[in-house]
Amino acid sequence: MIADPAVFDDEHLPRRLLHREAAVDHLSRAWEPALGGDRAHDVLIHGPPGVGKTALTRHSLKKLTGHVDVQTAHVRCLGKTTAGVVRSVLHDLPGSDPSVNVPREDLCIQLQERVTSPVIVVLDEADGLPSTDALDRLVDVENLSVVVICHNPDEWLSRLDGRLRRRLSFTEFGLDRYHVDELADILEARARRGLPSGVITREQLEAIADKVAGVARKGIQALRQAALLAEERDHSEIESDDVADAFERAKRYILEQNLKSLPFHHQLLYELIRVGGGLQAGELHERYEAVADDVYRGRGQTPVSERSRRLKLSKLEEYELIKVEGVNRHRTYTASDQEVESPILVNLTV
Repeated sequence: MIADPAVFDDEHLPRRLLHREAAVDHLSRAWEPALGGDRAHDVLIHGPPGVGKTALTRHSLKKLTGHVDVQTAHVRCLGKTTAGVVRSVLHDLPGSDPSVNVPREDLCIQLQERVTSPVIVVLDEADGLPSTDALDRLVDVENLSVVVICHNPDEWLSRLDGRLRRRLSFTEFGLDRYHVDELADILEARARRGLPSGVITREQLEAIADKVAGVARKGIQALRQAALLAEERDHSEIESDDVADAFERAKRYILEQNLKSLPFHHQLLYELIRVGGGLQAGELHERYEAVADDVYRGRGQTPVSERSRRLKLSKLEEYELIKVEGVNRHRTYTASDQEVESPILVNLTV
């Protein structure tokens, strides 16, 4: 039944972002100085997962670079050190990639030398950075501006020291969830491109949009799963039971994709929670430390501190992979779906 599977992929970028016109204009104004060869304004975009922050940025950058020769780089920050961030930027800019053993300071010098005209660097999932040192290094580069994408702007801004706050003057805006009719419009456009004509009704699309509370990613994946279920059941059209049964499948698919996208540290913490059937904070940290030496051996990574683990647990909660109850050491962590297994292959026997 699905005529074009790519239409339902997270990476798919439609020609037009419906109901985000104001946000596109907002970004265009922030980047306007680059049209004249000057440094663009820095931007902070925030909002809950699945509302299209990354899609908005990618779409707007594509529109900008179609009119002017501006170099861009997109860095997914989760799990990256300062050197990793700078290396990712260099990878996206014209020129050869630095060798793997180049020290951080030399990478920063290379970046300074390579940026000779306006460059816009997107720091996606910026709240996953272990410190603000990478941001500090980037804003030191003349002609380089940043787009910070995060979930909680107040929490992220609170991590900036006085020096960085004085140097950064963000154009800031948040993205909200879509209204039911807005998301139904988006789903209708996806259905028009990805499904045969007439297999789903507007009423069904509005029901999907309402059920997922205006979160675009959840709605798009529910539409995909409804079409797959209709195909499996030999339905010529998507029926009401296909829609009703699509939500749990879509939820599991998104959880699996979220988990797969996370670095090893997050996946390990998640799997300890899942295998443990739910753990209190103290017990989770004890189990992590008990298996860490064996699990990290030969991976080229080292165990992370308890403070760093707490940040990663917050990311697991934001991605709805775990549920958290209680406070401080009395917190209890449980997996949202026991059937969603971490892709890592490790022995977690304590």
